Formats: sequence, structure tokens, C-alpha cells
Amino acid sequence: MSTLIFNTTKKLPTLPEIEKLITEGEIQEKIIAMKSLIHHTLNGEVVPQKMLMNVIQFVAPESDHTLKKLGLIYWEIVNKKGSDGKLLSQIILVCNYLLKDLEHPNEFVRGSTLRFLCKIKEEGILEFLISGVRENLKHDIAYVRKNAYLAIASIYQTNKNLAEDAPELLHECLITETDSACRRNAFLMLYEIDEERAIEFLLTVVDDLSRFDESVQLISLDLIKKIYRKDKTERSKYLLSISKLLDSHSKSVQFEAAKTLLSLTSSIHALRAVSQTYTSLLNNERDHNIKLIVLDLLRNLKFASRSVVSESLLDILRSLKTKSFDIKKKILELSEGLVTIRNVEKVVLLLRFELKTAQEQPISNDEEIQKTVSEYLCILIQFLHSIALEFPEMSSQIVDLLIALITSNINESSKSGTTSEDAVLLIRDIMETCKDLRSQILKSLLDQFWETKGSQAIGTLLWIFGEYCLTEEEIKLAYSYIQDCIYEFEEVRDPDEREKENENENENENINENEDEIEKETETEKEKEKEIKTTSSNTRITDDFTYVTVMPTDQTNNSQQQANELEISKEQKTEIMSNISLCLIKGKVFLYSILCTTITKLALRFSELKKEESVIVNKFIANSMLLIIAIYKVGKLSRMKKKIDSDTEARIFTCLKVLGDPDSEINKIWLCECRNSLTTIIKEQREHSQKRRKNEGLVEDNQKKIKNKVDDVINIRQLTSNNLENDRVLQMEDSEEDLKNLIASEVDLNRDIDDDNDNDNDDDSSGSSIFFGKKDGLNQIYQLTGFSDPVYAEAVMIVDGFDIYIDALIKNQTSYTLQNLSLELSTLGGLKLIQRQQPYSIAPLGQKTIRTTLKVSSTESGLIFGNINYDVSGSKNETNTVVLNDISINVLNYLIPSDTSEIKFRKMWADFAWENKVLLSQEDMNFNEYIDILSKKTNMKSLVAYSEEDEEAGFFSTNMYAKSIFGEEVVANISLAKTMDNNITGHFKIRSQTQGLALALGELLK
Repeated sequence: MSTLIFNTTKKLPTLPEIEKLITEGEIQEKIIAMKSLIHHTLNGEVVPQKMLMNVIQFVAPESDHTLKKLGLIYWEIVNKKGSDGKLLSQIILVCNYLLKDLEHPNEFVRGSTLRFLCKIKEEGILEFLISGVRENLKHDIAYVRKNAYLAIASIYQTNKNLAEDAPELLHECLITETDSACRRNAFLMLYEIDEERAIEFLLTVVDDLSRFDESVQLISLDLIKKIYRKDKTERSKYLLSISKLLDSHSKSVQFEAAKTLLSLTSSIHALRAVSQTYTSLLNNERDHNIKLIVLDLLRNLKFASRSVVSESLLDILRSLKTKSFDIKKKILELSEGLVTIRNVEKVVLLLRFELKTAQEQPISNDEEIQKTVSEYLCILIQFLHSIALEFPEMSSQIVDLLIALITSNINESSKSGTTSEDAVLLIRDIMETCKDLRSQILKSLLDQFWETKGSQAIGTLLWIFGEYCLTEEEIKLAYSYIQDCIYEFEEVRDPDEREKENENENENENINENEDEIEKETETEKEKEKEIKTTSSNTRITDDFTYVTVMPTDQTNNSQQQANELEISKEQKTEIMSNISLCLIKGKVFLYSILCTTITKLALRFSELKKEESVIVNKFIANSMLLIIAIYKVGKLSRMKKKIDSDTEARIFTCLKVLGDPDSEINKIWLCECRNSLTTIIKEQREHSQKRRKNEGLVEDNQKKIKNKVDDVINIRQLTSNNLENDRVLQMEDSEEDLKNLIASEVDLNRDIDDDNDNDNDDDSSGSSIFFGKKDGLNQIYQLTGFSDPVYAEAVMIVDGFDIYIDALIKNQTSYTLQNLSLELSTLGGLKLIQRQQPYSIAPLGQKTIRTTLKVSSTESGLIFGNINYDVSGSKNETNTVVLNDISINVLNYLIPSDTSEIKFRKMWADFAWENKVLLSQEDMNFNEYIDILSKKTNMKSLVAYSEEDEEAGFFSTNMYAKSIFGEEVVANISLAKTMDNNITGHFKIRSQTQGLALALGELLK
């Protein structure tokens, strides 16, 4: 279509005025008249028939290029047929002018006319002009030839009898063509009108495909994919050429070549080449959207062969230099599970640099940006945490940055303070696993205690002091820090010290009262002294060794400033308090019990160290008990936002009882069992990580059992030539590693759908789509009509991002041709139909595959219903209708069981607003079996490992997590207990980001 821009602010001339301008006006006036005439015609206004003759007589003969272009637009939109359906006689005159333009010496006129002929469908006009089109196929100017190729192909498609030899002509021109744009048009047109000849040409140039320009290469790749769908035995002819295109200078060619190679073969060499190509695009491409697409493709490739993507992990992590935090997060998610003993050292160095860079970024005034930075740091620390669990020897390289991070100002901008929490938790695990680093880390933590941000981080830090302060010096230092923090509250200080402070304050007040009298008596003396001091203090020596007197400054400002500093308000006192004191004032009640527990552990450890010196031990324990009582008093102060609750009181009294009546068994529980619990947790996490990696390895082992795919070519090495190129193809196709690295199930399933789909306009799957229902998605087919209906229909659904594709197979079971057959669908729930299908005609016993697209707006259950309408050929009856069976889209189709950390789970549990609670009951079943049933029923993954001790205890609790394909998250908590009858009772509590997801999961369980 041509584009014509009008200025609608000006009043257009009327039809009589247009006629006058056309017949009597100059060139510019005719241009204005033609634009107005086109505007009137497009608006549907009735234009007199004589206006056509006026344009032919006064506009068509003009040589002005603008007028010629406007004339072509007018010939395109004007009604060229009469009431009888035949061409108007005036059109013959138009054809004469068009034929002259096809022979015009100016290449612009020729090219524009040829382009215009692509939009003409009338056989009478094209028959008159076909000779001129044929002559322009051999024109010397490339602009004319490339439009001539388009014109001849368009004529062949609309009126095949006028240009039956068009494929032969295009093939001949394509062989001799040297211009890149002309070659592209010729190849594209040949590909559309005669695919066999296009394949024939492609085979002749396939070895030299890398020499062609970008557009030809893209068309060739698309054609290769189409050839492979029809005949999979032909792929060996194209593998070498596609592998060469991976090194193309064009990024789009690299991208398409990688996708094509991945769809043709699954050899280890091909996967490695695709991985390197995607990684190169990730590092070199600036567009963030393209980076996100490439990361999704790498994630799919990771499912196919984790070891291949692991080889490119360092290059993938180098893309963390981007400014987009969404891309950074996705890179870290992709990198999980790819760290190996070979690359762990370099990975940690890269992450160390990234952590340091993120930490040194200036604090932004925008809360959203700062929150995003904090979330990214949390993900980065969690990734480092997973590395530290698998490779403890690498922990020493990141400890210093983690310690600096717990005092970073980033935590002040993050409301949740999770950055410091994650950092301290990682430090805690490092101290447990790396005994050689304990003393060094503990010393650094003690130095940074006053500046630690976040109440959760402070609590974990206090726990570390209680567990790892083992020497007398460390115990006393930690104790003194806690004591200084508590005694910042004046109300709990020692009475003797408070009396001394009051006496000092009274003395200062008496001194201030006598100051006025003293000032009056000594005012003259002070002025003299002031002059002397001013003279002496303001005498300076210049560079040339001469004396200069400088005017004195007013010194009263300094004295006033000192007075202001002495008069500190209560609010200012609060601001200069330590972070732990501020957390207590803000109502962080759990810190009271942690403080008392830490003091108790320190006192018990001190008593273990100084068993023989009972006096010193008793004094330390007594001071510890006094400090605990002071903490209790702080919790009862009126200015506290939240006072101590009953549970915390009980904990504090327990600490006092333990210190007042020490017992060896109780001491063992306090000093050993807590750390043993941490050791057990870390051991379970490490075993879980190893089990996960082992399971991933088992998946690869299972894939090894697959001897060959059904469509693979049988290559006999003894019968092949010793050509180097053939060897490279065989290396891709028939190597033993090819059997070990089959492409992921998602890619295979999508490829099968593409093979069965006869719609030429369908895009090739990139491996990012998944099927609803079972993993073998082709078995999950929805039957839409009955077998006895005149039209049989069945469908399979594919989810790709926020789109749902419905591939419906429609089969005509009658002996009549069905005309105007249309598939009409409607939706309920969070679905929206975005594509209406055109009517089709299906021959007797024929079939047709129709794809319909739905847009998903939210993760909730939906319903698809509709009917098939059709007319029977030769029948005058009304339209026939077949009602389709409903398709229910379950919310489980969107959910994917996933892993998450404990910290992240807690944060999501606190943030998610929608909650649903379901009561559970089950007979004659153990906890493990029941949890497995609930996991399969809800598509959620249990985050807590089951043990036989839980069965013996009679109760079990676990957390569950899942993530939808749209990025929405849902968490759940299951609490179960066994009754006297050996039955299971409990509840399933769900929290999610959306209401529909929480309600849908609750309905499933009910």
C-alpha cells in the first residue's frame, strides 16, 4: 500500500474546483487537485465518471514525477469496472500510458510503475502490460530489476496463465544476478511461487551461502527449516553451511542460524556451537529485549545439555555489566547449577567484582531503583551462598565483601533489610564450614557490630557471637559491646553512676549562675586580653618575609556552637544511638530474647574457661544477670514502640534461671546443641544440592539409553567419502556424543507440532513453548466434537509466554465440499481471543489445521467454548453449526514446581496479600506419601526434606513453592499431625500474589 499524508487543517477544494484545477491549472495546482481527489475517493464520495477522463487527458501525459506517483495511487483506488463487471473502456487509455512508463528512460518512473503493478489484480490490465514487465527483467538498473521481479511474481500468483514461465525466468535471473537487493527479491519471489526451484537453486549455492548478503541468508534459513519439516533425510546437505553462518557478521543471521541448527540436529558439537553463538549475542547486543530473548533460549538449551551451557558460563556472567537489573537477575537464575570445579574459581572472582561494583554504587533518591538494587544484591548473595555450600574452599574470597555489605547504606533504603540478612547468613555458614577462618571473621564482625544494619542481621550476628566467641578476649569484647548498647538507655544505668552524673550537672548549674557576676567584674580585663590575643593570633608572615596584620574574626560563633552542642535534645540523642538500640526503640521484640540468650552463652563459656577461678566466674555471671535484668527494664520503658511480650519474658527468666543454677546437662544443650543444629541444616542443604545435581545427571544418563531418533539418517562411515567437509557433517550427525545430548523435550514437542501443522505462515518454535497437561503433550488432546459428527475436531494447546496457541485439526467426514467453514471460539476467565480465523473450504474427507491465539491476562482458571459453522457446496440451506465441547484450562497448567531459599520464602510469605486456608484429613497414610500426593495435586514443590523421625514425632510441617510461567509466585505451608486413630489431620495455607491463584488452588484441595 502507498502512503499519502494530508494536511487536514486546510479546507479541501470541492469536486468542481478540483476539475477546474486539473483541466486549467499548473503543475503545483494539479498536484493539489490530485491529492484532494484521492482524499475524496478514499472517503467514499461519489466522483463523476468524467473526472476519470479528465485525469487521463490532463494528468497522465505530464512528465512530473510527483504527478506520476499521484496518478499511480489514483489508478490503484479508482473503480476500474463498470456496473456489468467489465473493465471500463477508459482503462485502455490508462494502459497505454502505463506501458509508456514501463519503457520510460527514467528508472524511477519504471520502478514505480512496476511496483504499482504488484497491486493490480485485473487480468485485462495485466495482459496489456505483461510484455513491458518481461523486458524490465533484464534492465541495466538494479532498481528496475528488483521491482520487475516483484511484479512478475505478483502476476503469476494472481493470473498464472499470463506468466506461466515466471518461475523459470526468476530462476534464470537469480543465477546471473549480481546485485544483493535484486537477488534477495528474486529468491524471495521464487521461494513463494515455486518452492522446488528455490530448493534447486539453494542446493547449487549452499556451500557458498556465507558469501551472500544478509537478506538472502535469512530466506535460505527459512527455506531450510521448511525442507526439513517435509523431508528430514535432507538435513545433512545443509549442516555445514548453517554452521558457517554462525560466524556471520549479521547478528540476525547468527540468531536464525542457531535456531535452525538446533532444530536440525542435537549433536554435542551443534549444541556447543549454538551455545557459543547465543553467548556472543548476549555480550555484544545492546538491545535489552534481545538479551532477554537470548537468555530464555539459553535456559531451554540448559535443559537440553547442562554441561554445554556450563562451558560458556564465564562468558554469560560477563554480561552482568549491563545496567538492566532484570537482565542481571535472569543471568544469575540461568547460572544456577552451572558452576563446576573447573570454573568455580573464575566464577567467584567475577561475582566478587560484581558484588563490589554493586556495593559501591551511589545511593539513589528513587526508592524503586534502590529497592531493585537491594533485591539484586540479595539474589547475588544467595547465588554465592549456593556456591559456598558446594565449594567451601572458595568462601575465603568473598568474606571481606560480605562483612562490608552488612554495614552498607543500601540496607537503609531497603525496607526489608534482606541484603544484610543474606550476607550475615552466608557469613554464618562460612564460619561453620571453614574453621580456619573463624577467628579472622569473628574479629571483623566484632569491629563492625556497631554499624550493622537491619534487625534480622543484628540478631544473627548476636547468635554468631554466642556460638563462636571461644577465647576470653573474644567473650569479654562481645560482652562489652552488648553492655554499651544497653546502657545507652539512661533509665537502666547503675544508680551510683547516675548520682555522680546528677552531681556533676548541679555543679555545672551553680557555675552558670555565678558566671554573670564574674563577667561584669572582669569585662574590661577580658577586652584587653582579647585585644592582645587577637593581635598575636592574627599576625602573619607573608612569602616575602614581611609581617602583615589580619583583621580578627568574630569568635563568638565558636562559643555559641559549643553551647548548642551541649544542649542536645532527646531526639538528637536517639539519632546518635547504636543500631541495636534503635531497633529496640522501634519495637523489634525478638532482639530482647536474642540478647539475653547471647549473654547467657557468653557467661557459660566464660565459666567453662575459668573453672578454677570461681570468684572471677561468679562476678562475671552476676554482671551478666544484671545486664539481662537491664535488658528486661529496657523492654518495659514507656517510650518503646512495642513492649516485651509474655514469650520473651519467659525466655528472659529462663536465661536468669540457667545462670543462677548452672547444670552440666543444661550447659551442654546451650553450648553444643544449637551449633549442632546448624551443622545438621548445612549438611542437609549440601545433601539436597548434591542430590539435585545427581538427579540432573540421572536425566542425562536416561537420555543415553536412547539409541537413535526415529527420523535420524543412517550413515555408514565405510561408504562415505574421505572429504573433510563430509567428515565435519558426520561429526555433527553420527558422533557418540550425539546420543548423549538429545534436545530437550520442549523443543522436540514443538518440532512435532510444526511437522504436523500444514500452515506455511507458522513461525518455527524456539523451544520456549510448553504443552498443557502431561509432559508428553501430544497425548493430551482435547476432543472437540464426536466421531459421528459431519465435522470432527480435536485440539492441542501450547503456552508461549503470555500467549496460548490452540492448534485445532478439522476433518470433513462428509462426501461434500464444506465452504465458509469457520472456527468461532469464546472465552471466560483471564483469557482473551486476539485472533479471528478466516473462513476455509475443505474438500470431501479432507482436513485442515487451524491455529488460534489467546492472550492470558492472569493466572486463574479459564474456559474456552465455541462452535464450527460451515456451508455445504451446492446446497441452499442455512449455515450448519456444530457445537464444540468446552475446554477447561486448569490453573495447574500454569504452575511449575520450583526451589527457593528460606529467606526468600519468608519475605514472600510476609508480602503476599491473598491467603486461602484449607483443612486436610486423610486415613491410613504416612506423612511422606501424603505430601507427595499434595505436591502432585497442586504442582508445588516441598522445600523441607522428610525423615522417619517426623513420623515418630507424630507431626510434620513443610513449606511449598511454585512459580507460574508468567512469573507469578505462590507459597504454601502444610502442618500435619497424627491422631490416636493413626489418621492425618492438618491444614494447607496458601498465599499468592493474585486472588485467582489462591482460590483455584484451594478449590483443587477441597
